[in-house]
Amino acid sequence: MKLPFKTLDDVEYEGKRILVRVDMNCSVDPDTKKITDASRIKAVTSTLEELEKSKVVLMAHQGRPGSDDFISLEQHTRILGNLGFNVRFVDDIFGDAAKEAIQKIEIGQILVLQNVRMFEGEMKKASVEEVSQEPIVQELYPLFDLFVNDAFGAAHRSQASVVGFTAYLPSVAGRLMEEEIRRLSEVLSSKKHPWILVLGGSKVPDKLKILKKLLEAKRTDSVLIGGLIGNLFLVAAGKISESYAEPIKDYDSLLETARSLLSEYQGLLHIPIDAAVQRNGDRVECAFDEMEGDPFYDIGPRTIELFTEAISDAKVVFANGPMGFFEKKQFTSGTTAILRAMAECDCTTVVGGGHLGAMAESMDLADAITHISTGGGAAMDFMTGKKLPVIEALETAAKRMD
Repeated sequence: MKLPFKTLDDVEYEGKRILVRVDMNCSVDPDTKKITDASRIKAVTSTLEELEKSKVVLMAHQGRPGSDDFISLEQHTRILGNLGFNVRFVDDIFGDAAKEAIQKIEIGQILVLQNVRMFEGEMKKASVEEVSQEPIVQELYPLFDLFVNDAFGAAHRSQASVVGFTAYLPSVAGRLMEEEIRRLSEVLSSKKHPWILVLGGSKVPDKLKILKKLLEAKRTDSVLIGGLIGNLFLVAAGKISESYAEPIKDYDSLLETARSLLSEYQGLLHIPIDAAVQRNGDRVECAFDEMEGDPFYDIGPRTIELFTEAISDAKVVFANGPMGFFEKKQFTSGTTAILRAMAECDCTTVVGGGHLGAMAESMDLADAITHISTGGGAAMDFMTGKKLPVIEALETAAKRMD
């Protein structure tokens, strides 16, 4: 397929000083603050290897202010070093220390700037024209010859480091971005049915919004819902008490949306029919009326059977988010069963999002899955048919470059 933007094939980059926006947002142990899965770092190596005769500066984010995984990019730099790259870290983003390090970088070297979300303006979402005026862009763009966006996981965010540089620099997609768009476009154009969405995880507001768009676009024939977003739908259906979903931000508004979707799409939305709770430190599988207020950490065995049977009959399966609190080993059963069913079914399968992709990798199922995307929200947004902000920005840059 012909892409609507330019890639590394369309520009000269040897000897150039290049700013590369990547997505190295890794899973982090909340207690030790150590990276537990480096798959997103490894995913950008093809682009970095291709740029080995250039002067490369990496820009990335990790977590968000206030979250358990909001840490420095020093660990990420060490991991890149262990992968064989000539790399160093500077504890600065666009100040004097960063500028000096950028100007001194030599061919074959990679410089990693500090976590861009440590700059408050990075969290602002606005048009390319507006975010391009942020200091992070204005201070840095004159130092570079080319901007390469390889951060598919952030492609749905119109933020300064993601799209702002395209207003000033020749801008192209990196190899990971290119591959993601090609593979997901193939899935999006598929005429095969049934097309099943498996939706889990904890980012409820974002996922509910995208689910609504997918349903309105008639993208999916069936939705299997678990995780914290599954709890919300169970409360909406009157199956469990509100205490299992109230920690969700904007709970009242989201609950009303869930009730509306259940009413409008009866027979299409499938929610859990039993549970696995934590009781005295153990996994206990039970009916909803036997939960006794214990933490609801995974879907139960009857739900697992229902969901895996649906997957076995599918022609396309797109999965985003785990079915339960997979960080606790005894509550991985729902998620691992879903992934095994996807690996064994005779259909096109896509896993979107870091946690689910990492679990598929750890289970040695990667080769049996059609595509493991590095983007969760970005891949979901793409499936709605919506043009992602990064693609729009790269298209505009391509026209200007012509």
